[in-house]
Amino acid sequence: MVLKSNLSNKKISSLVREAERELERKGVGTWECLRFRYILEELLLFYQDTLEETGEMIPVELHLKKRGEEFHALLILPGTPADPTDPPRDHQAPVLAKLLTVSKNSPVWEYRDGKNRVSYTMPLYNTVRQNLRFTWKYTRDQSGYLALGVVSQLISVVLRVVAPLLIGRAIVALTQNAFHQLILAALAIFGVNALTNFVLFVCNRAYNIVYNKTLSALETDLVDNALHITTRCMEEKGSGLFVQRLTTDTSQLATGFNTMADLISETFQYIGILAAILIISPPIFLAAFFLMAVQTAMELVRTRRLNADDRIYRNANERYTGFVGEMVRGARDVKLFHGEDTFKKELSFRITDANDKRMTMQGRSWAFKLTRQWVGDTGFMLYTVLIGYLLFKGYFEPAIAVVLFNYYTNLSVPFALLIGNLLEFIKNFNLSNERVHALVEGPEFPKETFGTVHKERLTGEIRFEHVSFTYRGRDARGKTVKVINDMNFLIRPGETVAMVGRSGCGKTTTFSLISKLYIADRGTVYLDDVDIKELDSESIRANMAVVSQYPYIFNLSVKDNLRLAKPDMTEEEMVSVCRLACLDEDIAELPEGYNSIVGEGGTNLSGGQLQRLAIARAFLIDAPILLFDEATSSLDNVTQAKISQAIENVRKDRTVLIIAHRLSTILSADRIMYLQDGRILDQGTHGELYSRCEPYRSLYEKETVSVK
Repeated sequence: MVLKSNLSNKKISSLVREAERELERKGVGTWECLRFRYILEELLLFYQDTLEETGEMIPVELHLKKRGEEFHALLILPGTPADPTDPPRDHQAPVLAKLLTVSKNSPVWEYRDGKNRVSYTMPLYNTVRQNLRFTWKYTRDQSGYLALGVVSQLISVVLRVVAPLLIGRAIVALTQNAFHQLILAALAIFGVNALTNFVLFVCNRAYNIVYNKTLSALETDLVDNALHITTRCMEEKGSGLFVQRLTTDTSQLATGFNTMADLISETFQYIGILAAILIISPPIFLAAFFLMAVQTAMELVRTRRLNADDRIYRNANERYTGFVGEMVRGARDVKLFHGEDTFKKELSFRITDANDKRMTMQGRSWAFKLTRQWVGDTGFMLYTVLIGYLLFKGYFEPAIAVVLFNYYTNLSVPFALLIGNLLEFIKNFNLSNERVHALVEGPEFPKETFGTVHKERLTGEIRFEHVSFTYRGRDARGKTVKVINDMNFLIRPGETVAMVGRSGCGKTTTFSLISKLYIADRGTVYLDDVDIKELDSESIRANMAVVSQYPYIFNLSVKDNLRLAKPDMTEEEMVSVCRLACLDEDIAELPEGYNSIVGEGGTNLSGGQLQRLAIARAFLIDAPILLFDEATSSLDNVTQAKISQAIENVRKDRTVLIIAHRLSTILSADRIMYLQDGRILDQGTHGELYSRCEPYRSLYEKETVSVK
């Protein structure tokens, strides 16, 4: 593909967008597409600044081509020699210089025939060979069953090629009134059909085992990878993407080897039929082969176009399903702020967009299919006429003509459909593999990383040294949002510390940094004087219990929700932590007590009960560090007082951090830290802050007035 443009700002943006769409259609990974987009844009801007003519006067050619397992891009511009890969002088192209240092593949520049030529090569990780290798690691444990299925399939292919020959013998016996030969032919046909059915049963059974075992291994590994994806990435991508890849795409991969073996075996069957036709009549073989070749070429064109369309449709469908997931989880809030109409408009737009792309994909595909069917019907008519002509000329007997006719009847439409199914399967297999492979190993889904230092039980010391953290999003002014800004503090073992401040000051983000859900952009977080990046996962997560403002409760029983925190929990421990969390009386009123199902997200429980169940779950962990992120915000005053007392009871020998919405709940804390603009503005006891920290005093007095 060749894209032509010039170096005006408007044309640069258009060229970059079109190039990115072409890469997406050709199956280049998301991360590589993004990297190429930035590099191409900076290259064009570099030449816009470097070449003397105005941007509108400088023609640009961009050649894009997929070759084997690589994708090649060649940018051609006329003008004086200008090497964009050289280190920029006087900071002319700092962004491009940065991109070239972090990119695994750097552009190559040369000046030839009065033109600057910049080539860029991207590796592809979704070729058929690579995809089969990726899928094989989930299938190889079932290689014995896969081999059994393939052998059975090949036997059935031979039998199905032999069957028409036996039918031809039966026809000859009928025409010659040879009763004895007819009986033998009938018995042979019966035996071949019975053996065919048996080997197909064995084949189907073996392939089903391969599919089920592969799917289980694949889904288990994918769930494990999804759970290790960084929290920031999970929040940015949305749930719809993960649901699609964990369901539809895994099923497509699990059936990979057996479906491909099935389709290839059937292809061999038709090759066997063509071989039989060749032996019987070379002229008929040439006609059949030509008709099959034409239909196969048409299917290749159809599936190539379908591959590009399907990738675009799947991306649109992920945006729709992700929004549906948000609708289900946020339906209550949508109703409360009367946002049904706005939500329906957005949802309708996404549904329409996805369905329009699907209709475009299917419409184009069916147009190709219709043309191919017309060619097939025309070919069948010509094939029949050819057989009749050769029969009339005495080239073969009527029985042979019947066999040749039956062969093509079993070959014409089925073969074209098989080729289409095979190519379409390869297309779906590659797309699904690309999406699953990206989730498992792709750079666009970074995984959590941990160190090797192991601490069986932390003392509970937490220290921040010059820690900063910035969200990737931007505020209304287009600036990045720095939530934590050079934060420093020390929390000693066994200390109870409260964090307060206005919304958005960085309290919850601080908790996420302590539990390593987020990683600081700058500075260091220490646990027990060890850099958190050096600690292994168990040292961090097993030593912390976190109760968030909006805890997620799973669609399980009360007992099973608690067991998630401690699989070997005893009945006594379960009752004890629920009593400690002031939840035991509420559970006693449920229909089945501790065995009552709480509903998805805990819909069968009140907000206060949800938080108390989460608190009970945290108590069950018996961790040396307890983090409460506004954990009592949904509780009434009486229950809140009980929970505060419960927290007071478990404070012994534990470090407790509390984010409080109600300042009255943290007056007894050893220390209160007031956060403002991502920093600790002041810290001390309630009395100390009230006397010297005006923002804290104002916040406390407003709460006191609102209570009165």
